[in-house]
Amino acid sequence: MLLFNCKWRTILIIEISMIYLSEVLGGRVSDTSDVVVGRLKDIIIHPTTRPYPAPQLLVVHHQARGADFYIPYEYVANVSRGFVTLKTLLKNVVGGTPADNDIWLQRDVLDQQIVDVEGARVVRVNDLKLGTFEDEMSVLGIDISFKGILRRLGVAVLDIFGLFKVTLIDWRKAQVVGRVLKLDTISKDLTKLHPADLANIIEDLTVKHGSRLVRSLGPEAAAHVLEELDPHIQKTLINYLGPERAAGIMQEMSIDETVDLLKLLPRVEASKFLSYLQGSKLKKVEKLISYPDDTAGGLMTTEYLQARPDWTVEQATAEVRQLSPKLRSIMYLYITDEEGIFKGSVSVRQLLLGNPGEMLKNIMKRLHKRTVLTIDQSIKEVIMIMTKYDLYTAAVLDKDHKLVGVVTIDDVMRHLVPNA
Repeated sequence: MLLFNCKWRTILIIEISMIYLSEVLGGRVSDTSDVVVGRLKDIIIHPTTRPYPAPQLLVVHHQARGADFYIPYEYVANVSRGFVTLKTLLKNVVGGTPADNDIWLQRDVLDQQIVDVEGARVVRVNDLKLGTFEDEMSVLGIDISFKGILRRLGVAVLDIFGLFKVTLIDWRKAQVVGRVLKLDTISKDLTKLHPADLANIIEDLTVKHGSRLVRSLGPEAAAHVLEELDPHIQKTLINYLGPERAAGIMQEMSIDETVDLLKLLPRVEASKFLSYLQGSKLKKVEKLISYPDDTAGGLMTTEYLQARPDWTVEQATAEVRQLSPKLRSIMYLYITDEEGIFKGSVSVRQLLLGNPGEMLKNIMKRLHKRTVLTIDQSIKEVIMIMTKYDLYTAAVLDKDHKLVGVVTIDDVMRHLVPNA
């Protein structure tokens, strides 16, 4: 007995009514006169809002004629292992016609890769579980186990000791990646996955399917996923998408991630991608890309919040509210004067606890020069300073003591473990 939990109720399905697709494919199709009218070649379902889709057409092969024909499922009396029985004589059956967006279970689903949304992984379809749902034969689950392969080969009986267990994925929790899945209408379950989980899925797909999945997510979501990918896969996907298609995604990526990605490309290719970036994003990327990789300048980001010393806590808090959606995280506001000279920092915690009318210059922390970085400091020095002083972020200053960027602990970790 299998138990599936839906949001609105629990569905109980009796095991005895269940069979596998491999057990019915090739089975004899007979009408009410016991005449074998052909062999079952495939089962067709329609895209549906039902949790478990019901068969719409049987694809039957007539061996003598060497041709296929379609029987609407409404004429089917029973489907069992090796046999399909019709409710009427074949001459009374009004044949159906498959639609362009129909899904053929054998042709389109078996052996395809699927995204297991619940497990956040890519696996292969070895068989399909059929059974009764709401009084209709339906596709209930996807068998991804070795047992499914044995069953299709017709040697499942060899597993007499039950060494190979059946592993089923609920049909609602899976999406086929091949020709069936229309990635412009991917399920909410898939889009709700953490970007790191989606990145792992894309890394398991072919470049073609991975790029389709990236494009289907929308620029902002795709940017978050792209940032989580292995750098070499980033490079391959971006090249596959091309500058024009990738531009919208890169426009939404963080500045430092965009720079890291462009540095993976040959200079000529990087220039093509740069030409599609716009506004302040382009200027910031061009500036950062000029710094060597092994320096604080090459590691830093220019996405941080600045404030003036004479701003009040209330003004600074309003600035945080306005700009926070555009930044990955906000721990500090960096205080600079009108010339950009760095003065100190104020934590978000201080803003929350501060008096709304208090000026930032009265509560800001004036950082010791040993706890700030210079553009040309080596990554080794950056790591030593941030470790020694327990810094989650560190301001980067130029030779004139102007704030030019910030190095975060995330940036350091990504450098130390680039493929994590």
